[in-house]
Amino acid sequence: MPGPIRRNLLLVLALLTAPAAVGVLHWLLPAGELKDAAGIVQAVITAAAIIAGGLIAAYKLQLFRETEPHLTISHTVSHRPLGNGYVHIAVKAVLRNSSRVVVKLRDGRFLLQHITAPAPVGNVLYPQWPVLDEGSLDLGDHEISIEPSQTIQEVLQFIVPGSITTVLIDYFFHDPRFPDDPLRGWGMTDVYDMI
Repeated sequence: MPGPIRRNLLLVLALLTAPAAVGVLHWLLPAGELKDAAGIVQAVITAAAIIAGGLIAAYKLQLFRETEPHLTISHTVSHRPLGNGYVHIAVKAVLRNSSRVVVKLRDGRFLLQHITAPAPVGNVLYPQWPVLDEGSLDLGDHEISIEPSQTIQEVLQFIVPGSITTVLIDYFFHDPRFPDDPLRGWGMTDVYDMI
């Protein structure tokens, strides 16, 4: 039997036997102060066992589920020089459902930009640096479901000129629960130096 299951069974057994043991002691003791003290202890242990059992059931059965999905995005980036003055960039993106609610994905995008000086003016969220590569995820009527605590990973690969030293990597996955709000979702932006 696995450790967590055994530990939970022992906890339930302890919660059930403690009030019973005090109840038997209360029944066997003669009348007096000791019997009254055993009755008080039995009432306190019984109330604690009921509360603890309710909390364990609420947690295990997820009675108080979260209603908002949370997606945590992380990645590792590596690069290596290729012949003819090019560099290969590999991005391993990991999407983890960090909530207790299923996360559904239908569409998203990624963007690889070359960060150059001087800093662009205007739109700060999406600067007009040269775009090296971009793509989109559009599943139409279908969707990817990520269960609670489940992770999926995607590897993106790019070939860029060797003269590029700094890139901006940006992902965004739209929350399909809000079809009219294109900015609702989960994203990550990172800057990577190829030095």
